[in-house]
Parts: sequence; C-alpha cells; structure tokens
Amino acid sequence: MRLPLRPIVSALRRRPLMPWLVAIQVAVAVAILANAVFLLQRQVTPLLADDGIARDRLLLVDQMVARQGSWNGAQIDAVTALIRGIAGVEAAAPALGLPMKQSMTFTLALRGPGGESVVPSGFAGEGLREALGLQLVQGRDFEPGEGFRIDLAAGGIDIPSGTPVILTEALARLWFPDGDALGGRLEQTDGGRDLVVVGVVRRLLRYQLDELDDGRAQHSILLPARIVSVPVLNYAVRVDPQRRDAVAGDLAKALEGEYGALMLAGVPVRVDSYEALRDAAFRPRRAAAWLFGTVIAVILAVTGIGIGGLSAYWVETRLRPIGIRRALGASRGDIIRHCLAENALVVGAGLVPGLVAAYAINQWLMQAHAMARLPLAYLPLAAALLWLLGLYAAAGPARRAARVPPAIATRSA
Repeated sequence: MRLPLRPIVSALRRRPLMPWLVAIQVAVAVAILANAVFLLQRQVTPLLADDGIARDRLLLVDQMVARQGSWNGAQIDAVTALIRGIAGVEAAAPALGLPMKQSMTFTLALRGPGGESVVPSGFAGEGLREALGLQLVQGRDFEPGEGFRIDLAAGGIDIPSGTPVILTEALARLWFPDGDALGGRLEQTDGGRDLVVVGVVRRLLRYQLDELDDGRAQHSILLPARIVSVPVLNYAVRVDPQRRDAVAGDLAKALEGEYGALMLAGVPVRVDSYEALRDAAFRPRRAAAWLFGTVIAVILAVTGIGIGGLSAYWVETRLRPIGIRRALGASRGDIIRHCLAENALVVGAGLVPGLVAAYAINQWLMQAHAMARLPLAYLPLAAALLWLLGLYAAAGPARRAARVPPAIATRSA
C-alpha cells in the first residue's frame, strides 16, 4: 500500500513543534555518532589485530645499556650464548627492533614494483623469526651468514643491494597484488638499492604504536643482520610457556650477575613478557574504546528515548484524528504505517543537516587535533543507524495508536 505524501506533510505542518524537536535531536545525534563510530573503529582495530607472535612464549630483554659506549661483537655473542644456555629457553636473538619496544628501532622507506611507497617497521637480527615464533607461509627463512652488519659505533646501518627480506602478508599483498612476491624486488627510496623478497610471514605487528591505523598495523619487515656494535642490547627470547615466569627471573639474575659491571650504573636490565607489554601498551586504546563506546551507547539511548517519548506525546495529542480515520475504515495496519511514515520523514529531515554537521566537525578536528579524515562511508552508515533507531522507537507509540477503538477515540474530542 502506498501512503500519500501530501496528507502526511499537511498533518506535520499543522503541529510543527514535535517534528522540529525530533529533527533537531536526530541532527545532533548523527553529527556526533558518525565521528564517534569512526574514532571507535580507529581505537578497536589495532586491539583486534593478530600480531602473529607466540604471545605466551615470548620474553623481551631491554635496557642492557653499555657503560663504555657500545657492546662489541664478542660481548654480544657471549650474552647470546648465556641466554640460550638458560633452562627453558628455546630460542634467542639479539635484535634491532622488538615488538612493543621503541628503545632501539629503525624504519626503511621502500618502494614496490608498482610505485607504492611504504615506511615499515624494521626487525633486524639473526634468528629473529624463530625467536618471535612467526609463521612462515611462503618462501624460506634467512640462511646463516646471509645479510649485513649493524655497527652503530662505525657510523650506522648500511643495507647493501640484494639483501634478502621477509615481508608480512599485508605488505606482500600491497606490493605484489598478483600473489607472486617471492623473488620480487623492493627499492630503497633513499639510496636506490634493492632488497629481494625471500619469504612471507603471516603477521607481525609494527612497534610504532602510533601508526597502527589506516591499514598500517602489519607494515613490518624482517631483515638478516649481524649486530656487532650497539649502545643498548635488546633480545627476543622464546621460552617454554610453562616456565616463562621462572625463566624471566633466572634471565635477569644471570645477566645482572655476569654483565652488571659492564652496564650503565642505575639502569637495571629489563625482562618483560610480551603479553604484559602488549597489555600496558594498548591500555590507552582500550580506555579510549570504552569512552567512545559509552558515548555511542548514550547517544543511541537518549535519541531512542527522545524519539519514542515525543512520538508517544504526538500520538496522545492526535487521538481524535486517529479515531476519525479508524471510524472511516482505516485498519490498524494503516495507522501504524502512517505513524511510521511520518516518523521516517521527520528523521530523514534531521539526517540531512546532521550529516553536513558531522563532516564539518571532522574538518575542524582535522585542523585542530590532526585527526584523520572521516571516510564518507561512515555518513550513510550513521544515517541508516539513526533512521532504523527512529523507526524502532516510534513502533511502540504507533502500535498504541492502532489499538485505540474508534468509538473511544471519537469521544475524546
């Protein structure tokens, strides 16, 4: 059954206060809701991302700061042997770049065959894939002796052309959409030298935690490197999960006892479980997600209650016209459809200025707080959510109006 639009508009114009209140409420709600849902998504997506790491098996060693400038190659080899000899340790690797750690890090600007430029997080070290417990889905791991030297005391990091690299699946899809990543070459944009893809791991979360949005969470690469001189030693240590806490204590004691005299005074070595670091690192995001989720829930609840209450009052003030329509033969379904059509029209009228306001608010947030641009897809999503909420909130009053007997409604004049 098609409802004529003109009688509905005419009825709204005779009593304009209620329609205006509902439309204004919807406009305010959708303006806030679109931005709140977008901000919630940006906070929640990294929390749900699979980091690809054997979380319950990983310990991270940090803050081994050399008292005399830098650790040399012989010392690094000795520390590595000490860690691997502790009962419960399954694999250990010195690293430049560790998950959830930003004390010693580096990035590498790379360009794919199609011209796409990305600056992923670099994880460099010997045996690092095994120590992190990453799943290799294509290709091979690095071979012994393959790669380059990291000698920060001699001037930094020089990655020669032809160096092998292992990508995450996300980067492999980005740079090689045809699925043939193995053997592909990536250009270092700052030097023109190439890296050769030899393997692909399923996932590896980057350690720049402020760059996990916009699909960049898995922008990570593994590089083979022999670390021969660094001021701060970092290790990834994979352990028996049943002995993780005991190994962490033994590890700290062994390193302090054997190399405490070579470390900077007042800076104790840190041995943390990956799960504890991840929980602490993502705590602000979880708090923000709860905040935005609460804002969204409050907006939906207040808007739904408001629309329902105004619709109920609206129906109460129009019992006589409803009764006349019922007496003239209108069915209960006709009354329900008429009320819902009125509500949909009023809510739709509020959505238009609300969506414009939502986009304007996002533009202001971009300028004032460097927030990302609101994707246009969020506007129809918020509009549809508010429109459905309006119909749901008005359904109760509409059914109540349809249940009024014609005789009672007529006598209420």
